[in-house]
Amino acid sequence: MKNPLQWIYLYLLLFYLLIAANVFAVDEICDLPHLPVHERIENRTYPSLFSAWRSYRVENLPQLSDTERWAMRDLYWNQPPFNLRFDQSSNEWNVIGYMPYAEQKRSELLELNPNMIILAGIPFRVSFVGYYPEDFPYWLRDEEGNIVSFVPGHFLLDFTHPGMQDIIVRQALAVAQCGLYDGIMFDWWNEQHAVLSHNGMNYRTLEAEQQARDNILQRIRAQVRDDFLIIGNTNTRKIPRTAWAINGTFMENIPDTTNGYSRRQIKEIEDTLLWSEENLRSPQVNCLQGFNILQEPADGPNSRQWMRLFTTMSLTCSDGYVSYMYYSLSNHHHYAFWDADLGTPIGPKGQPHQEIEGLYLREYTNGWAVYNRSGKEQAINLPRASIGVSSNKQDITHLLPDLDGEIYLRIGKPYDLNRDGAINVLDLIIVSQHFGTAAGDINGDGETNILDLTLIAQQFRQ
Repeated sequence: MKNPLQWIYLYLLLFYLLIAANVFAVDEICDLPHLPVHERIENRTYPSLFSAWRSYRVENLPQLSDTERWAMRDLYWNQPPFNLRFDQSSNEWNVIGYMPYAEQKRSELLELNPNMIILAGIPFRVSFVGYYPEDFPYWLRDEEGNIVSFVPGHFLLDFTHPGMQDIIVRQALAVAQCGLYDGIMFDWWNEQHAVLSHNGMNYRTLEAEQQARDNILQRIRAQVRDDFLIIGNTNTRKIPRTAWAINGTFMENIPDTTNGYSRRQIKEIEDTLLWSEENLRSPQVNCLQGFNILQEPADGPNSRQWMRLFTTMSLTCSDGYVSYMYYSLSNHHHYAFWDADLGTPIGPKGQPHQEIEGLYLREYTNGWAVYNRSGKEQAINLPRASIGVSSNKQDITHLLPDLDGEIYLRIGKPYDLNRDGAINVLDLIIVSQHFGTAAGDINGDGETNILDLTLIAQQFRQ
């Protein structure tokens, strides 16, 4: 092309094509209206899954796109999602980035999963050089003035400093202003021990850290909408001091033995989950996460057992979200157990079944979830025939091992015990064969008797 104008037109065309392909993205401030949160939390079905950080990439579903795998989770956070970032202009902090891509991606996710909740993580205790400059004034420094390392490449932030608190609050307000997100997530939320420490050295007192958290939360809550969500990573710890402001705990629970979780640890996790459901701010979004053991693959029998245990603990003891992570990989493994359509809860949470300590049963619109930490195998007698999602056994009575859980989905018509499609004298015979035991208990009083026969007989006329 000899004409210089032709070259200019060609370069302009190439530039606009690159913009369309997101190669060159124009930064914009995210200032979009937010969507109501309560409805998305209340309307979802169970089991309800979440993903932390970039672990939405599911390794064993190669036939699905990243967006489809991402949308399988009902709650997700990253720092922050959609390739956006925090940026300081003058004294203001904003969420900025290429908004057309971010809006499109969020729209795609909500189209696939209308009840999805999306949060933005805010650096609270740890960050890296690049996120903040090396001469950032709020790195935690030792007596020699050196930045205190947490792990290679990551360093501690002094959130007890008023200047760092101001940045955290302003970033939270920027997230609230950006309607792409429903709230924020804070890592290392600990009210029992000081977290600004390394190699046995505490750089700040626990009370100084507590006062800093109080100040941060008070300032955020005073300036955001009521349904703005805040999650803290508490592991197995309760947080009574800040429960008034926190909507959910990220219970990131690493096994305390090489073979998995000890009974003591499971009981502690369960207690904290029950406490959080009773005490944290509404709407609640408690996120329970377990990790598989290293001795076997993600889909090994012990890994599946622990996955069922954590899933059913969440289903019976909370209205929350669950995750089970193969922590030697950056990706999730998706378990078929999670595809069970339990529907929505209609029974109370956190109620021991038949007053047996450590045994929880909760009814859902499409079946039951059962979690067993009782110390022995339990016979689970259900009001009608059901199928175990994991065991594939169809019956009204199921045996559930200790330290395990199961989802039971209703099958057939109510009280059709032999599953022949009709409620008739054959079902009465099944109940009569179990008189005096718990095996044919239809009304849930713990014994098979005339009341159970009456319930079935009443169905003859319906």
